[in-house]
Amino acid sequence: MKTTVLATNKQEFKEGLNNLKMMQKCIFSPDEVDYLTDCDNFEYVELIQEEESDEEFIRLFSTWLHERPKQKGHVDYYVLLFLPKGKRLLCVQVEHMERYVAECFDTSHGWLFEVNHRERLHLRIRLICSYKNNFHRLTKKKLHR
Repeated sequence: MKTTVLATNKQEFKEGLNNLKMMQKCIFSPDEVDYLTDCDNFEYVELIQEEESDEEFIRLFSTWLHERPKQKGHVDYYVLLFLPKGKRLLCVQVEHMERYVAECFDTSHGWLFEVNHRERLHLRIRLICSYKNNFHRLTKKKLHR
C-alpha cells in the first residue's frame, strides 16, 4: 500500500476538495468545501493498492488508521473509495469499514463514498478529515446582499 499526502496547507486542501469530481461534477458543493476548510486542522491523504488483495488493502487501511495518533475534538471525515468501473464493496467489507474505521475518531461524522465510474486496475482510498476543536451544533450561514 502506497500513501501520499495530497495537501499540506489550507489552500491546497481547498483546491483538492474543489477538484474532486465524478463525471465532470464536483463531489462537494461550495458550502461543503467552506465548512470542511473552516477547521483547526485537516488531513487529505491518498492510499493506493499495490499487490494486496482488495480485502487485504481495506484491512491495511484500517490498521494504518489505528496506528496514527488519535486527534482530540470533533472530526468530519470522508472515505472516498475509488473502485473499478461497476464494482461495489461487499457487505463484509462495508461492515469492516464501519467497525474499524469509525472507531478511530472520538466524536465524528463519517461518510463512505464508493466511486466506480472509471476503469481502474487498483483500489484507491482518499481520506479527508476536517478537525474542529470547538464543534458547533449549529453552523451560521450569511445570505445578505
